[in-house]
Amino acid sequence: MDSSSGTPYTVAVDTPNPNRDSGRGGGTNGEIFPQGANRRQQLLRSATLSARARQLTPQAPTKEHLNARNSKRFFAIALMTFLAGSVPAIAANSGGGLGVPGVPQITNVVCLSGCTKVRATTPGGTIQITGTQMKSTRLVRFAGEAGAAKVKPDLTSATRVEATVPQKAITGRVRVATVSGTFSAPSPQTLYVGPAGELPTDGELRVTDAAISTSRAFQFGVKKPTLRYVIAGGRPTLDLRIDVTGKSGEVVRSLFRKEVESGSSQTVTWNGKTTDGKLAANGAYSYVIRGADGTPASISARISRIRKKAARSKKVADPFSFRIYGYSFPLRGAHSYGDGIGAGRGHQGVDLLAGCGTPILAARGGTVYYNDYQAGGAGNYLVINLRGAGRRSQVYMHMPTPSRFKVGQKVKTGQRIGSVGTTGRSSACHLHFEQWSGPGWYQGGTFMDPLGSLKRWDRYS
Repeated sequence: MDSSSGTPYTVAVDTPNPNRDSGRGGGTNGEIFPQGANRRQQLLRSATLSARARQLTPQAPTKEHLNARNSKRFFAIALMTFLAGSVPAIAANSGGGLGVPGVPQITNVVCLSGCTKVRATTPGGTIQITGTQMKSTRLVRFAGEAGAAKVKPDLTSATRVEATVPQKAITGRVRVATVSGTFSAPSPQTLYVGPAGELPTDGELRVTDAAISTSRAFQFGVKKPTLRYVIAGGRPTLDLRIDVTGKSGEVVRSLFRKEVESGSSQTVTWNGKTTDGKLAANGAYSYVIRGADGTPASISARISRIRKKAARSKKVADPFSFRIYGYSFPLRGAHSYGDGIGAGRGHQGVDLLAGCGTPILAARGGTVYYNDYQAGGAGNYLVINLRGAGRRSQVYMHMPTPSRFKVGQKVKTGQRIGSVGTTGRSSACHLHFEQWSGPGWYQGGTFMDPLGSLKRWDRYS
């Protein structure tokens, strides 16, 4: 967390131009300009700043502007009055205004019980529908033999709905309806409904031991959320389905293990992606071990006690649960915040003050794009093109020695890439950190203000 490093800090002057001291080009105001781009970049920046200055200069409102503003206010008031009196489906929200329930959007459907496969169930089984705007669901619509088969949900939350499969349901896509009668689009996946015959069963499943490898993981990171477990059942070998669930219980990914030896020690690792291949959002997740029919395995009394303690104390780790994040804070050690964007000298990043030698970690995994030295500015610096982040780049400057990572090498989130130093044009030990929009650092992107992101990463790293 942010703390005073005790390092005297006057001005950490950055003139990060990798071309100036090698004779490959010039730069002004602490900017980096690749060869041949210097004059063009300066003219573009000058024009941009002039236009921005005109936008920020206060202008006295004209009579026409005031009349137009008043007309808009009148129209808005009239519209609100009309809606309040003529649209009964619109409900008052907690802020006293008018709110319309959002249309649910289904992202996934999985079977929870009575399952023959992850999306195959039987009448009387239960399913889970995940997505957005699900809280207002009042009906679940299944395909039916003679028209739709509709049931009320057993459970609703903002991200999931659970429902019992009706007897007249047949194979098809699922929809949900809100309290206002609005139906969602059909589910992306087909739910297969078969006869209520003999279901696959391994007898009662019981987890006798479990432990999580880390309670905090990062996308593309060094540490993966790996569950180690021992499970016993009524057969010599077991077919398992292991769900990764979000904070409210929604299934975000299902993993499968076939012919697992009963009583053996096993591992399962999640790669941080949802069923549709997207990166999971920051937050809390848990592993849930199920049999082939979807029935959750029970847990031993010892594991149950540990989970209860974990719910009461942050010092005890839940053996099935962890948190995952997209980025890591780039320093491991006491630090404080110095100059940010601008700083009266064209500063393009944020200075993080820390003692020389403090480890620098990759805030996000990716590929090394640049590894160089600039005596008159950045010192030893490293540029990483990020993975899964819209072709953004991150830059780390003033390291005491060159990073061991070569151009083209892969780097993982949280992996050590160097140390805090004061090489180049700098007056104190610090990390100068930059973040650039896609398509990247001097590849067509522009520098961004990373301060807000850094402080968010600092809170949880």
